[in-house]
Amino acid sequence: MSEVDVLVVGSGAAGLSAALAAHDQGARRILVSEAMAEVGGSSRLSGGIVMGAGSALQRAAGIEDDPADLFHEYMQLQRWDVAAGPTRRFAERSGGTIDWLAAHGVPFFPRLIFGGDECKPRSHCVDGGGQSLVDGLRRACEAADIDIALGRRVDRLLTSTEGAVLGAAVGTDELRAEAVVLTVGGFGASRDLLARWFPSAWDAERTWYIGSDGAVGDGFALGAQVGAQVAGHDRGLRSLGPGGSFVNEAFLPGWTMLLGADGRRFADETAPYGILDGLVRTHGNAAFVVLDQACLTPPAEAAEQYRDCYKQVWPNHPPFAPRHYREDFLELLRADGRAVQAPDLTALAAALDLAPDVLIGEVGRYNAHCAAEVDADFGKAAKFLRPLRTPPFHAVPVRPVTVNVTGCGLRIDDRARVLGPTGSPVGGLFAAGECVGGLLGHVYMGSGNSLGLACGVGRMAGEAAAARACAKVST
Repeated sequence: MSEVDVLVVGSGAAGLSAALAAHDQGARRILVSEAMAEVGGSSRLSGGIVMGAGSALQRAAGIEDDPADLFHEYMQLQRWDVAAGPTRRFAERSGGTIDWLAAHGVPFFPRLIFGGDECKPRSHCVDGGGQSLVDGLRRACEAADIDIALGRRVDRLLTSTEGAVLGAAVGTDELRAEAVVLTVGGFGASRDLLARWFPSAWDAERTWYIGSDGAVGDGFALGAQVGAQVAGHDRGLRSLGPGGSFVNEAFLPGWTMLLGADGRRFADETAPYGILDGLVRTHGNAAFVVLDQACLTPPAEAAEQYRDCYKQVWPNHPPFAPRHYREDFLELLRADGRAVQAPDLTALAAALDLAPDVLIGEVGRYNAHCAAEVDADFGKAAKFLRPLRTPPFHAVPVRPVTVNVTGCGLRIDDRARVLGPTGSPVGGLFAAGECVGGLLGHVYMGSGNSLGLACGVGRMAGEAAAARACAKVST
């Protein structure tokens, strides 16, 4: 039986951060076991935004930000319904985690962005996106002589008679470890687990996941072997779509109008996707995106105003552009019965099974806001207020069926130790990343929330695992 100091299961941002942090803490025999054929998990497919407060990049940009403010904003946004201990430690160290990533070769743009509605810009943009984040961490691991084994899906934990974790196995190949860190990703690629653990995102015909095919919920099965607690039922990040298109549209174009199932407008359509997801949840998890023909074929004199329809500008991403809400895609959606077109609002209301006076009234009120250049209801910026008055009119029924991140998984403490059935840590077992539950709340804080937790909690897990391993070795 082979032996290592620390075994990390999974090679996304959390796993690579854990392995590198374990090395920084003094562990030397470190192995990363990855189920898929390439390094990176869902992290490599991400936008590469990492949230943190109090970083050197912030200070260089003249932004004074207290990590305590990040913690309190995070907790208040989640109505304190997340695990405060690990959240506090993540927040306190979040700026240091950004500095640590940069010191290990992850390239960040100097300009920060607002990831949601936080008081100061805290979202750090990796030059090259998620793949560049993974590449930087991988190079640092290779420089530290950390081994990465691909195509090795761990199927069971090795345990002592007392229930402590002693290692893991892939089939008959067993590996003893002084500490094991689970960073196996979420469960978005498992239809059965989505239906069970993320029911508000589940639609048997339309739900799909934007992450790695390897995210099949291994954390649940491995954790169950030691009686690990599960936290975060029905938590995660969803984005709106008609379903079936396999196209993720994080932000709505500013010239759209978003109506609830009752036909009433309920949000600033340019809101960050985390806030919009929370609002959609509050309003019944169903909505209509409404637009007119001018949105698709703007008059020449207003073409630039219609083109500039996103308040989100990321330095590591090309300018955002409509994906579903353009002429060619709407035609495809109409052919599948997933969008409607009508010559007037009365006919559009009939097609959507809405009361005509409600729809006509809501559009009229919205158009009045556009004329006044003030959205007195929800505060959408004047530059995005475009009246809906040019027939034909279009509508797309949407639901939050695109799964971006799953937030249900193993419960941990503030040292990333997995908690067993009695609330005590399972000896030798740590976890980080998307397989952890209880850290994402009712509202996704904003761009960088998931990767911030992955890198920050991964770093915490690696340090704690190395401390255990080094203590074991010294005795």
